[in-house]
Amino acid sequence: MNAPKPAKGKPISVAEATALFGADALSDHQLLETLFAKDSPVEPLELLAQVGTLQALIAMGPIELRALGVSPEDAARLEVCGELQRRSTRTLGARLASPRMAGTYLLPKAAGLSAERFGILCLNARNEVIADRILSQGTATGTLISPREFYREALRHGAVTVIAWHNHPSGDPTPSQEDRELTRRFRLVGEYLGIFFADHIVLGSDTWCSMRTEEGWDRDVEMAFAAPAEGEPQS
Repeated sequence: MNAPKPAKGKPISVAEATALFGADALSDHQLLETLFAKDSPVEPLELLAQVGTLQALIAMGPIELRALGVSPEDAARLEVCGELQRRSTRTLGARLASPRMAGTYLLPKAAGLSAERFGILCLNARNEVIADRILSQGTATGTLISPREFYREALRHGAVTVIAWHNHPSGDPTPSQEDRELTRRFRLVGEYLGIFFADHIVLGSDTWCSMRTEEGWDRDVEMAFAAPAEGEPQS
């Protein structure tokens, strides 16, 4: 969209355009101008020309942004914008009672991400989401997370059931051997702590993979998540 202009054809400032026409009238590079410092080392219009889209820019990690000449302060502002967008998609209280429901809920989180992120969904006894957190941000090929970090978050929120998730920036949600091994460790720790590890969802660009379904934890792959009775082993 071209920058709004007054009657005489002289470009108006971003502040004036926003006041007169609303923020939705601003072009992508004008939106960036409102975020970046006045002495920013990069020009928003040129930056967008390099990256291609605003979505791709916001999905970049700090290392990628620094390589493009974006200052640490401006990179932080972009990261905050991305986090605001992700948090706006959260629906606390949503009931996730099966792999299909969990995958459908989580898939939008992978949109446009160029680096891996690992997160946790904490559920109560009714399988309702009580916490939705990103625990780790990695590179285009991997991220690090330990069972200790994962279950510390679950305990902090009093979760009865937990779902792990991470994305594959390649777009292919096929689990790696490392994904399978990490899942096995999470299930074992969950048994010791008495927290039901319901699933590990791997997100691709437009589809997802449920480790519960993939590895056949249930006889019926669409079986609803159900924590075992106290003293019974997880399936």
